[in-house]
Formats: sequence, structure tokens, C-alpha cells
Amino acid sequence: MDHYEVLISIYAISIFPDVSEHLLQDTFNYDPIQHVFAYKKVANRIKPVTTTMPAHACIIRCFPEDPLLSLPTVSPTPSDFVPGIHLTEERMNDLGIFKNTFLWPDEQKLAAHVLLINEMALAWDETEKGRFRDDYFPPVIIPTIEHTPWVHRQPPIPP
Repeated sequence: MDHYEVLISIYAISIFPDVSEHLLQDTFNYDPIQHVFAYKKVANRIKPVTTTMPAHACIIRCFPEDPLLSLPTVSPTPSDFVPGIHLTEERMNDLGIFKNTFLWPDEQKLAAHVLLINEMALAWDETEKGRFRDDYFPPVIIPTIEHTPWVHRQPPIPP
């Protein structure tokens, strides 16, 4: 381990208390050395422009029906995990719910049951992703303004 890696690990330990770091490492694939330093170059900086939001770009949400009425019922005593269509045994192992020592065994079963009955809402790759229904949220319009250069360059004068 070189001097730079030692400095990074000391900095990471000083930022995260032992308890939260243990919970993060136990729950997720978390490496404090890789996740401490977030850096954005000045050239990539985006400067916001003060303006008003156009009326055609406002997001309007509406509820054509009560979404709570279509929720599936959750059993108070869930059974052991049985793989489904999207939530396979391999994907469940990747989530790490049964490896997590923070949850009791009954809570692990309940979490797996809730994920299983809502498995069509989960996506692991681009082919499985969906989108919001248009009657709840119409497509979002992102307004842009024309770029005004900071410096207007003089066009080259032919000889």
C-alpha cells in the first residue's frame, strides 16, 4: 500500500463512523476508498440561467384512480422465498437480503415477499425497464435556451 492509499483510507475512516461503515459494507458492496472522492472538472460545470419555466413544460400530475387500491396484499406470515419471473434466485442473492445480519429472519422473509409480489416493477437491465403511465405523468419536456457564447470570435478575413 503506497502513501496515497494510506492517506485515502485515513480520510475515509475519519469521514464514516464505524457503525455506519459497518452497516454499509454489510448491506451493500461498498468500498470507502472508491466512494470518498467525487471530483468534477471546472470545464464540465453547468451554470444555471435565471429564467421562468414555460407553461408548456410544466409537469402536471393527476390521479385517474387511487393507486392504493391496486396494491397487492402482504401476508403477515410470509413463506420461504420461491423464485419468480424477474426475481430469480441469483438476483435475490445479488441483493444480499438473506446475507444481511441487520434484519431478523422474519423481516428477511417479509422483504423477499414484498419484492416478489412487486417483481414486475424491478429491472436489472435496459430490456426490463418500463416507464410511468401517461395518464399519471405526461412525457416530460425539458426546456432549453439558446447558447450565448461568452466571446464572439471574429470570422477569419481572407488574404
